[in-house]
Amino acid sequence: MNHLFCPLLDKNALRFPVLALAAHPDDEVIGAGAMLAHHAAQGHAVTVVHATDGAQGDPDGATNDIVRTRRSEGAEALRRLGIGEPERWDLPDGALPEHLAELEQRVRAAFIRVQPKTLYSFWFGEAHRDHRAMAFAAMRAADALPADCRCLLFGVNHFPAASALFDTSALWPVKRHALEAYASQNVYFDIPGLGDHRDRTATINVNVAGVTHCEMFADLKPAQLARAHELWAPLHRLLLEGGS
Repeated sequence: MNHLFCPLLDKNALRFPVLALAAHPDDEVIGAGAMLAHHAAQGHAVTVVHATDGAQGDPDGATNDIVRTRRSEGAEALRRLGIGEPERWDLPDGALPEHLAELEQRVRAAFIRVQPKTLYSFWFGEAHRDHRAMAFAAMRAADALPADCRCLLFGVNHFPAASALFDTSALWPVKRHALEAYASQNVYFDIPGLGDHRDRTATINVNVAGVTHCEMFADLKPAQLARAHELWAPLHRLLLEGGS
């Protein structure tokens, strides 16, 4: 058996335009915020989608207008990364699986319009149902992507079945500043602190001086997304059944 450690890849090899798909305002920054900041610093065209209104992000009712607040926080976080206003689809938070047909249609339209050379989206094994719905929609619409698009699939609730690491050490302060913009969410979770732990953990097998933070992705071609989903789905079911 050979080692299967993720390689540390050159982020300067990534091309643009860039498209990032997020179910909620914060997903893309948690999963790929440093890489998005890198693209912005390089002058790459970056489009970010927030698919839902984020209305379920305040279960204790601490914020008067959570939808408006999350819109504002999401835009501010992207501004801190050097990115403009997101594209908002305002689908219902927590109910993307019930809107799969519309979601797939919107994702396909975004693929056709942007024609990304680098796509950031969710890994299929995410815990949140909205995240898995977005991953499924991207897989179903993948035929609308350029054949040479790099599909970098991230995790928010789980690490992905990763095949690529990018050194984001120098970009971590920018990402942390963006994560601090989510005041309504940081009431419930220390997203900047957890993000620090997360990106540091990704470096556990990186023995390179000065590398303190990395972002981790499943690195696939559009034509491979359906096969990756096909392989993952039964394993996921088996894992859920294993302890019951």
